[in-house]
Amino acid sequence: MTLFHKVLLGFVGLAAMLPLIGVPQYWLYTLTIGLYYAMLASSWSLLVGYVGRISFAQAAMSGLGAYVSVLTGMYLDLPVIPSLLLGVAAAGVLGLFIGWLTLRLHGAYLGLTTIAFGEILRITVTAEHQLTQGSRGLQVRPLIEGAGPATYYYIFLAAAVASVLLMLLLLRSRIGLFFQAIREDEDGTASLGVNVTLWKSLAFGCSTAFAGLAGGLYAHFVQLITPSMMSMQEMGYVLAMAVIGGFSNVVYAAFGGVLLQILLEALRELGEWRLAVFGIIAILMLRFAPNGVFGWLENLLKRKG
Repeated sequence: MTLFHKVLLGFVGLAAMLPLIGVPQYWLYTLTIGLYYAMLASSWSLLVGYVGRISFAQAAMSGLGAYVSVLTGMYLDLPVIPSLLLGVAAAGVLGLFIGWLTLRLHGAYLGLTTIAFGEILRITVTAEHQLTQGSRGLQVRPLIEGAGPATYYYIFLAAAVASVLLMLLLLRSRIGLFFQAIREDEDGTASLGVNVTLWKSLAFGCSTAFAGLAGGLYAHFVQLITPSMMSMQEMGYVLAMAVIGGFSNVVYAAFGGVLLQILLEALRELGEWRLAVFGIIAILMLRFAPNGVFGWLENLLKRKG
């Protein structure tokens, strides 16, 4: 284990202690939202950084997981956990379908297609007013009745850490080798007998399933969901978080989600200009530190060590 990895583990340990040392509830709420974005950013990194497949539908998939979880609870009277799992399954299955449908698309064409899917989902949710209450949003039952900010913070911390660990296990397995082989040379991988169709579709499905989990947890935490959580602005936040943290590594992307959520609060007075600021930072990172803030820090510590 390198010094940098020990530092990251130290941050996780410190994060677990924050409610115990009297961090204000406002910042616990902010960090909980940051952990939601950490799950989204790392799930996007899983697809883009390791498989080389671009997608701009991650926020929409999070919204799909949220709405399926909430609606199945409302109309089928399911408990929270089964409805949450159905939301994960719905996002994963749709991701598999998108992965299969876009097999022959690359680059800008793939990106535009995923934008279209995301917008179709958002418009559908907005238009189906009788079912989803449209832009007014849906009131959502809490994940745990009477739970305070510290409880939710620990739930999201556990979910984020577990999600990243599952992604790392996946990437270090035979499946992960197929993913990375497809990224490096898709045609060469296919010539060796690897079922590229299967693994590219599975990569989309895994990525969107994690996004669906994040969205379901988020819905039951904030207890109100609207179609705005599926917007391109939200996708812009996720993209900026992954790029600034380091989209080539799911761990770096997750830390980027928390870091930029803290910056979101610090720059709240800028209003909508915050996204422009993040865009400029992301462009600068791609130019001067393509591995992100945490990739740059790791290289710096290696040189000094």
